Amino acid sequence: MPISKLLPTHVNRNVPLFEQALEFARKGGTIDITSSIDEPVAPAEGIARAVQAGIPLARVTLSSDGNGSQPFFDDEGNLTHIGVAGFETLLETVQVLVKDYDFSISDALRPLTSSVAGFLNLSGKGEILPGNDADLLVMTPELRIEQVYARGKLMVKDGKACVKGTFETA
Repeated sequence: MPISKLLPTHVNRNVPLFEQALEFARKGGTIDITSSIDEPVAPAEGIARAVQAGIPLARVTLSSDGNGSQPFFDDEGNLTHIGVAGFETLLETVQVLVKDYDFSISDALRPLTSSVAGFLNLSGKGEILPGNDADLLVMTPELRIEQVYARGKLMVKDGKACVKGTFETA
């Protein structure tokens, strides 16, 4: 199987795995860092370390387990309940990359946009170019999301959905 078809994920969940992931990326592979894993390698730290290791951002993606099941455990490791994971750690990672690691906004967004689109071969996605789908975020100077557009259509404004799904009520 070609290295270009593999995408190891959750690579920041332990240090030896993260080091192996960097080696995989040095050989031409793409790695995926999980935004909700804070330790032992925080997501922004992992992205910054990959760049410092000479790995192009085009081969680093950032994902969450958003809308996936989220298990919760007590101090003894017993499952107490299952919830739903959120997406907020993606934006938090972008904010940390810009504020603490001096990434440009476009470079901080790349692991969530063009890197993902490139790996998945999604034409018309991941970049602002003529003819592309116009999936856009409008952000405040503090890097908070103000508006979301999908294919040029306003979807979210001031934190409120402008468009409802088939089974959602107003």
